[in-house]
Amino acid sequence: MVRTNPTDAIDVSFSHYLAGRKAVTESHMEGGIPDYAYGSDYVLRQKIKAIPGFYPLAKAIANTYVPRAKQEMNLHALRVGPSQFPDVYEIVSDCAMRLGIGIPTVYITHAPFEINARAYCTEDDDPLIEITSGMLERVTPGELRAVIGHECGHIHNNHGIYSIAAEMVLNSLQIAIPGIQQIMGLISAPLQWAFKMWSRAGEVSCDRAGIICSDTPEDDITLQAKLMYGAALNHQEVNIDAVLKQYDLLQDTPVRLLELENEHPLCVRRIFAMKEFLNSEVLYTWRPEWKTPDMHLIGKQELDARCEKYISVARSEKRRVKL
Repeated sequence: MVRTNPTDAIDVSFSHYLAGRKAVTESHMEGGIPDYAYGSDYVLRQKIKAIPGFYPLAKAIANTYVPRAKQEMNLHALRVGPSQFPDVYEIVSDCAMRLGIGIPTVYITHAPFEINARAYCTEDDDPLIEITSGMLERVTPGELRAVIGHECGHIHNNHGIYSIAAEMVLNSLQIAIPGIQQIMGLISAPLQWAFKMWSRAGEVSCDRAGIICSDTPEDDITLQAKLMYGAALNHQEVNIDAVLKQYDLLQDTPVRLLELENEHPLCVRRIFAMKEFLNSEVLYTWRPEWKTPDMHLIGKQELDARCEKYISVARSEKRRVKL
């Protein structure tokens, strides 16, 4: 009698693993962009890319700026790795694998009073994520996963060059790059508004990536609340229902139009958009283990339409019902 090992027919080669991972990640791409991406994010990026000569200029600057930022960070910040902040490195690795991107280089910078994180990426260089020490100190491990997932979302959605372009237009790079101030002086105000609109829309896409990478969706929501008050004195308890009521007060006054100057949506708007994403079909194609039989889910088109009512400053409406 010939004995055979039933596992002999199983392909355990690395190439088979890569092929399987590629199939999974490609199943979540639609028209070259992730299926969870906010529609306004893509539409506005296409309009920016159509500006004659502007995208090549931004790409050329990004290809210089990102490697320089990485070298400067290497001089002054702490690089995360398997033997340096291994818990952070594990989160980065998990988020990258879930979204199907390469593992970014991560640095922790000394900025105790700044609660922030940033992604630096181009088409021609390895991606980089910066996490401030203030952020690392003030968030829980679950909230940190939401932060890192969000930054991986910037990489996954190819936001890098557009982010650099937005910084060019909105002045933050003018000091660092000789001659750029004169070039940007020729940029019209409508283009500046367009970049701010795109920047706000891009954050919604990345908030969705943060949820996809999270252990629990609630971490993303409490993170946004912390960004509103800085987690002062490490106070952890936040009443989310009370936070959401601030949106109703916001809608009752034209002062909300001051948001047109913002590059990020207000945190309370982002929380509402996140809650809509929790009711969407696309989320549970990424996280099927979260789905329950009693859920009534909405499609991608309806999801984006609902989010637009909260995210759009000029057209936002009072909330439909209590979520």
